[in-house]
Amino acid sequence: MNNLAENTIIHKVKNGDRLAFRILFQKYFQSLFLFASKFVDEEQAKDIVQDCFYELWQNRRKTEITTSVSAYLFTIVKNRCFKYLKNEQKKRIHHDNFGLLLKQEELLYYTQSEKSILEFATKDRIEKVIDQLPEKCRQVFEKSRREGLTNKEIADVFNISVKAVEKHISKALQLFREEFKDMLSILFILLFNKF
Repeated sequence: MNNLAENTIIHKVKNGDRLAFRILFQKYFQSLFLFASKFVDEEQAKDIVQDCFYELWQNRRKTEITTSVSAYLFTIVKNRCFKYLKNEQKKRIHHDNFGLLLKQEELLYYTQSEKSILEFATKDRIEKVIDQLPEKCRQVFEKSRREGLTNKEIADVFNISVKAVEKHISKALQLFREEFKDMLSILFILLFNKF
């Protein structure tokens, strides 16, 4: 969803358009749920994300989004997770809080800036695309991007031609271009560095 589409959909949501709100919910729910699940259990993560969307709908007329919709939603979820963990810490004051403290630290680490939030969501999408690649294509792509092997080295590993390696990588990148056409510049940075 590009900035223009995001602005249009947010404008419609502010005006009470339930279909636009449903589109927004379907677009971001899964990524937000996976993000929250890193810090709280799945049931709580689901509740937190649903509460965030409920809050967005209830306050739609007065909500001002100065960043991207994605960053805004991830920030709300981050804050809710942090609040939940703090409440859990208070409840367990006489128990071992070390695990909760670690989760809070991890949450802070992942969400210090809009960049880290965007990276989390983007890397999650990258992993989904990699999982969809045919097996040989995925193996070649991972050798190239994760292990940093040259095309010649990859060809030697799989006993295929350099041309075949190039075809596999080209096929993978095409799939990425289709999936990430709304954010190609960010994807370029992440894909062409090791992840």
